[in-house]
Amino acid sequence: MDWLERLNRGPGRVAMGAGVAEILLWAYAKHLPDNMPHRHTFFEVCQVGAYGGGRFTVQGREHVLKPGDVFFARPGVVHQIVNTATPLMELFWVSFQWSPSERAEQGEVDALMRSFAESEVAVAPDEEGRIAALWHALRAAAGGRLRPGYEAQITGLMTALLLAIAQAGADPHTPPALEPRGPDASALVARFALRYVHDNLNHPLSLPEIAAHVHVSPRHLSRLFARFAGTSVAAYIARARLDRACGLLLHTDLPIKEIAAAVGYPDVHYFTRVFTRHFRCPPGAYRQEGGRGHVRKIQEPGALV
Repeated sequence: MDWLERLNRGPGRVAMGAGVAEILLWAYAKHLPDNMPHRHTFFEVCQVGAYGGGRFTVQGREHVLKPGDVFFARPGVVHQIVNTATPLMELFWVSFQWSPSERAEQGEVDALMRSFAESEVAVAPDEEGRIAALWHALRAAAGGRLRPGYEAQITGLMTALLLAIAQAGADPHTPPALEPRGPDASALVARFALRYVHDNLNHPLSLPEIAAHVHVSPRHLSRLFARFAGTSVAAYIARARLDRACGLLLHTDLPIKEIAAAVGYPDVHYFTRVFTRHFRCPPGAYRQEGGRGHVRKIQEPGALV
């Protein structure tokens, strides 16, 4: 089964915000011949591939087509494609119907699809090659060996391609998307650094090592720990080791020597001294007493970890 047949046997409906796009046909022509003026009751969106060129006439107006251009035939509108170069143009296209949601509250994607449906944009450049990249990704996924997760992967790529098409064909005055509201870059670096600490407590950790792992300078990493963890890197590591030791003492039957090694103390006697200094009792007593009467959590990693 070739990629196009497999694609057309795949998901026929794709959620677009609260609405739905019903896929009628995925299509490809290595060399598209000229066609006669025609219309249809659905959206048809085409992209010129790596070669060829021509004219796209829509509503009596001619538009020049060149490789990479995306052009839009909306429902009920008479249109025609004519080649003006050799070889005849390579063309990818998709035909679909869009059913908007009837909900009172609709989101950004619904607004984008309405703008696309009502727009008069006939031809648009493929800015940054995003649409072409998604076409090729969809072709590669549909043409490759089937693996678990195939349908979810194909649906995701279909959704991404239809959204990119809607973005290209929407009214130019459509409000831009809001900036992402997630953590800022400093918070992401700090979270990654904290996670690295917790994932590697079983071996010696140093400020330069952690800084190199998250691609910042040791000085900058020290500032990030002060800001997001409220302490120095060395203090955070020491407390994280003891916090992990507490959990292992209370929830496993591991010998204390193994627990010490697991939290980065190859010398069990040194581990016992450090633990006793912080908890005012040795590890064995802490385990026997179930941690009662002692601080069980030296620190909370928080949302960053």
